[in-house]
Amino acid sequence: MKEKKIAFYHCHTPLHIGSGTTLDVIDLPIQREAHTDFPVMPSTAIKGVIRAEYWNEKISKVKNKNKEKCLIKEAKRLVNIPESPDKCDNFFEEVCKYKSENKDIIDNGCKEFLKKEMEEFCKNEFFNIFGYGDREGDIIFTDGKILLFPVKSVKGVFAWITCPLVLERFIRDTDISEENNTLNDLKNILKNFNIEDNQAIAGDDIVITSEKNNKENKNRKRYLVLEEISFIVKNNENGIKNNENGILEKIVKILPEGLEVSKEKIAIVSNNRFRYFVKNHTEVNARIRIDQTTGTVDKNTGGLWYEELVPAETVFYNLILSRTNSKDNNNLNLISNFIDGEIFQFGGDETLGRGFTKVYVKEG
Repeated sequence: MKEKKIAFYHCHTPLHIGSGTTLDVIDLPIQREAHTDFPVMPSTAIKGVIRAEYWNEKISKVKNKNKEKCLIKEAKRLVNIPESPDKCDNFFEEVCKYKSENKDIIDNGCKEFLKKEMEEFCKNEFFNIFGYGDREGDIIFTDGKILLFPVKSVKGVFAWITCPLVLERFIRDTDISEENNTLNDLKNILKNFNIEDNQAIAGDDIVITSEKNNKENKNRKRYLVLEEISFIVKNNENGIKNNENGILEKIVKILPEGLEVSKEKIAIVSNNRFRYFVKNHTEVNARIRIDQTTGTVDKNTGGLWYEELVPAETVFYNLILSRTNSKDNNNLNLISNFIDGEIFQFGGDETLGRGFTKVYVKEG
């Protein structure tokens, strides 16, 4: 078994990782799994962002360490990340190049400073982790799968919904050890778990209780209303099994420390209902293209298009694994320590504030 970490992605703002243009009503849809229609964060999008930010952090540290030694502190030149270790020397030269009388001059002091500070990082650490060309890196990023999806609720503003299929996939993907009692309990509950399309298991903050009740306060009906759909909340009187009572608490326990999701705002619905909500209740924004010369709608393109977004508060997860399979793997620890508790921007529309996501890392 490869050494791994479990990363959780909590969307602070709506996320758009697109699948290209379509002829459907939505011009720019989000990426989805082909077989489930569930939203997905492709591993390429995750790795690309982390790779770029890992490089940028090193550059920032070098700039801060610079004491009037070279041009890099002024960030006058934007140079792409080198494609391979043998391109590192070219990178140092490009960063330290400036114009003088229409000639390119290389600041040798700058170049030597960069080589001293970054040569080991550039030629070994960075490309060992992320790879280059046809050579694979040590760290593997899997696709980000959905775990919790926010849906508008009549009570409690919104609910985080999940379903048996999503929970079963999480347990399978994370390859739970027998020592993890919480997840083994969850796994045992799901073996015989059954929930109808009109039923839900839900936390108290999102449940509506009927006012009709007898003196003993028994048989009060409990409902969950999400968007336009009403669910009967399962309890001891209408079919919930004894071992299912603590399932919401167990879901919270599988989440990393710091990810503030209350069991009272979680709802488990059927697989069919979950698919319906993630397919039909994402955000869809209408946008207009403006002709910069006239300040009005661009007549040549029609101007209006629709863009789909994964709503804020959605929670995804993925695995980060090491190919070298060592318990003391330095590369895996470097990446997990770098991303844990940090906010990254994934997908498109960065200047519109899309895709800002906080990452949490938990031991696999």
